[in-house]
Amino acid sequence: MADQERLVRTLIEMIKIDSPSGEEDAMDREVSSRLAALGLKVSHDSYNNVIASLPGQGQPVMLSAHLDTVEPGRGIKPVIDGGVLRSDGSTILGGDCKAGVAIVLEALTAALEPGGSNRAIEVVFTRHEEGGLVGAHHLDFSMIKSKEGIVFDGEGPPNRICVSAPSQNVVTATITGRAAHAGLEPEKGISALIIAAEILGRLPLGRIDEETTANIGRLEGGLKRNIIPEQAFLDGEFRSRDNEKLADVERKFRSVFDEVASRYREAKIDLEIVNTYQAYHVAADSQAVATIGRALAGMGLEPILESTGGGSDANVFIEKGITAIPVGIGVRDFHTTWETAVISEVLLGAQMCEAVIRGT
Repeated sequence: MADQERLVRTLIEMIKIDSPSGEEDAMDREVSSRLAALGLKVSHDSYNNVIASLPGQGQPVMLSAHLDTVEPGRGIKPVIDGGVLRSDGSTILGGDCKAGVAIVLEALTAALEPGGSNRAIEVVFTRHEEGGLVGAHHLDFSMIKSKEGIVFDGEGPPNRICVSAPSQNVVTATITGRAAHAGLEPEKGISALIIAAEILGRLPLGRIDEETTANIGRLEGGLKRNIIPEQAFLDGEFRSRDNEKLADVERKFRSVFDEVASRYREAKIDLEIVNTYQAYHVAADSQAVATIGRALAGMGLEPILESTGGGSDANVFIEKGITAIPVGIGVRDFHTTWETAVISEVLLGAQMCEAVIRGT
């Protein structure tokens, strides 16, 4: 059976390994070693995603989490505060997604104790998820046989099952005006920041409807206070669970940029809008939901099927034909220095995962 003390020890050990996006080698070595010690065959694809397999009964099920964390995520000092794990406040905790990794490792450890049986299992630990699902996009799907699975990367308890998530388009724009001395001849300048401000004031931003959002998260520009700023850079996104709405927002974004550009003909605006992942909708009566539901039922938990505004590796897996659904990992306040992991809920995640591995 999943053991809380062992699980917490594993989670803390994982959290203490620095693994910001792009720097996952130490985590890779640790999880690969642990998976091999449990008897799994461990491989890597060309992007160095971890792919491990375990023979067993029936069709394989994929268990997935990602190895990287966001910043500030170096030198994390985890603290147990009652039944909650948190950082010392100077960094994130890294429960996203170290709790998911620890859940899978503990579930495998418990399920593979002598005398039991197990389903065929594939474990996929991706890299660089936080940078735009990069590891999943580079995953060698020819190495994976599973057609269903679980992505351990959701907020809250493990009976929160995310059956719908949005598409995302990333927006970047470089605006080039003309520099001039702000005190001597400002009339000769064209302020890239003023152009950016006009664009920002016209874009549809924030909550557009219940399944559509848009945001410009970064604006950079200018060199010094006495120079009319020649360049500005905008970095943003928009998302929707409805691709027609996504296309409508894209049309509105392009229209705003074109309209403002027409008013500043001596400036240059380079706009790029790129889709990074596609929306998914999984039916409540799908086999993947049923697999999770059976495991939860054995624990006396009712599944809660939810939609989200966030993306995960699940978006890529489902697009590639693997119905792998995110579930909660006991973590709250992802990507903040007040992030927490509720130990009892992380344990529930391990117990649920163990039941899936056992096929009960």
